[in-house]
Amino acid sequence: MKIPIGITARNEAATILGLIASLRVSVARATAALGVEYEIHVLLNDNEDNTPALLDAQPDLFLWETHGGLVEAQRALVAASPGVPFVIFTDADILLHPDTITQLTAALQADPSLQIAYAAKLPVPPKPHTPLAQALYLYNLNEGYQTTRNYCNGQCFAIRHWNIPTADELQWDITADNNFLNLSAGIRTDDIFLSRDVLRNHGPAALQCVPAAVRYRPPETLRGMFRKYQRMCLEIERMHHFFPDSRQTHTRLGRRALDRSLLRQAPFSEQFYYAIFQAALVLCKVAYSAQRLYYTHLSNEPCPTWRPVQETKEPLE
Repeated sequence: MKIPIGITARNEAATILGLIASLRVSVARATAALGVEYEIHVLLNDNEDNTPALLDAQPDLFLWETHGGLVEAQRALVAASPGVPFVIFTDADILLHPDTITQLTAALQADPSLQIAYAAKLPVPPKPHTPLAQALYLYNLNEGYQTTRNYCNGQCFAIRHWNIPTADELQWDITADNNFLNLSAGIRTDDIFLSRDVLRNHGPAALQCVPAAVRYRPPETLRGMFRKYQRMCLEIERMHHFFPDSRQTHTRLGRRALDRSLLRQAPFSEQFYYAIFQAALVLCKVAYSAQRLYYTHLSNEPCPTWRPVQETKEPLE
């Protein structure tokens, strides 16, 4: 039985060929090392650029046309893959290490209780020479100088039981909904729900990070930083409404805190850039609060939540 690998792709013309090339190398190494065979599926989701055309000449790819966002793209592949021991998902704007697929597969094969194995992240140096771009790069490079991570990296992960409910299967207090939360749209991001669900049902030991890191470009501007921040914070708020009984698990196990000993050990230049990051984070929090106020009380339109972070779509090589 072949293991399906799903590449979720929306307007990824600048990066998808690089990802596929790195994925092919990683898949070939995993097959040689473990004897496991894989299928590569590209889950094209509401593309408005020439991403689909770029794939016409690519051999041995299964191309899908999906609609409704990343979660629905993943759902389509999972529904078409009954009986597989696990599924691997990867973003289209990253590069895989040659050992990534090997390590993800080996982790799940070695431990039947493991639910999710995910790849570590390695940011590439920023293109713009601005203090904020450097601050964001160092923050991501050093995992935010934070305590242990207990949630998966959604950029590349293998999962044993993908189980994100549809919008119709969710229940929430209808009176709590508004144009900011837009609860009727259902779950919109994969890693937040899946991590929270695994933590609640299996504990932190069911999540494992493998060291073969994926390379990616983090936000390099205040706009990009805010868009990433908004996606994360808003989806966490929405999870509190969908699954209020998991809120305690999230608070106890899912949240990270600054490890001051790590920050004190960092060079002074990194501490300086960390201060710049924190100042930008304050601006993001203010903007987020203003956005909540506007879309809760003043707007007749739902809050936009998946605006692209342009700099993260730049080629990595």
